[in-house]
Amino acid sequence: MAFHRRLLHFRSSFNRWSFSPGAREGFNGSFRSYNATLTPEQTLLQIVKEVKQDGADNLVMDDEIAKIRQEFNAAKQSFLKIPEALKEMPKMNPEGIYVNKNLRLDNIQVYGFDYDYTLAHYSSNLQSLIYDLAKEHMVNEFRYPEVCISFKYDPNFPIRGLYYDKQKGCLLKLDFFGSIEPDGCYFGRRKLSRKEIAEIYGTRHIGRDQARGLVGLMDFFCFTEACLIADIVQYFVDAKLEFDASYIYEDVNRAIQHVHRRGLVHRGILSDPNRYLVKNGQVLQFVKMLREKGKKLFLLTNSPYYFVDGGMRFMLEDSTGYTDSWRELFDVVIAQANKPDFYTSDHPFREGHFSFYKGGCVYSK
Repeated sequence: MAFHRRLLHFRSSFNRWSFSPGAREGFNGSFRSYNATLTPEQTLLQIVKEVKQDGADNLVMDDEIAKIRQEFNAAKQSFLKIPEALKEMPKMNPEGIYVNKNLRLDNIQVYGFDYDYTLAHYSSNLQSLIYDLAKEHMVNEFRYPEVCISFKYDPNFPIRGLYYDKQKGCLLKLDFFGSIEPDGCYFGRRKLSRKEIAEIYGTRHIGRDQARGLVGLMDFFCFTEACLIADIVQYFVDAKLEFDASYIYEDVNRAIQHVHRRGLVHRGILSDPNRYLVKNGQVLQFVKMLREKGKKLFLLTNSPYYFVDGGMRFMLEDSTGYTDSWRELFDVVIAQANKPDFYTSDHPFREGHFSFYKGGCVYSK
């Protein structure tokens, strides 16, 4: 069709053309010359030949455009089908281990383990135990109101990754960009609205100056801390008493540190291990497998040795051959390590004692 249109145009214009030896400007701005000695029939045949060539070139270009359009539509359809394709993908194993870089574990010769929440796992009752011991210490030693003894730990309130604002007394959940999540700001036990957040902070984004007043409550042991802080703040709000948000944090933190360092939590767990400890046979099987493969194993923990020993005996009591000799699974056991300073300190081992057993040793202060 393009060829016929071009031919009709040439035909209507043919009588207006003049040919001379110096004429070089041709169709569409090109430069073509036609010998003035050619007869009109020969000239027309040459024009028709060139038009056919131009038509062929146009057809090739049309084919390329059609091919590109086809590929674009195919890519568009594939993009629109992504949600359906995601539904058909197998779900990830929640118990699986995924890495961003391959690691040949057979090349790793030494494996280290922590005790709490690594070898030893605890039930939710542990948070209640720490909560009760800490609130009693605050009432008896810090002279907080007696009514605080009636507080109960709420397992549904705290989550991991919270921040406490020591200046304003709010518990915050921040997103990746350092902004307060809309449903993640509590003053005491009351969730603040977006309007209230704006009134307190001016914006949802926490700036560098405001961030200096935040403390992170990141690990499992902080569940108790977050809940007890919120309960005490709420008590003062309900009682219409003035309070310093920073002092509340300091007192709660000191109380929780006290019950750990004094061994109150450790003795409470060992007094009723069935209530607080969760047996996990898979961990034992993994440790045994590494041992059988000739790997060197060590246990490094901040907990005191008597606590680790009692817990490991309880967790392995159902495993034949390991009830009284769990230490044979490890080449070295280090208790009361005082991490993270342990990794950077140059102090030698002293003011403690070593006990050697077949294939390893134990150090404790």
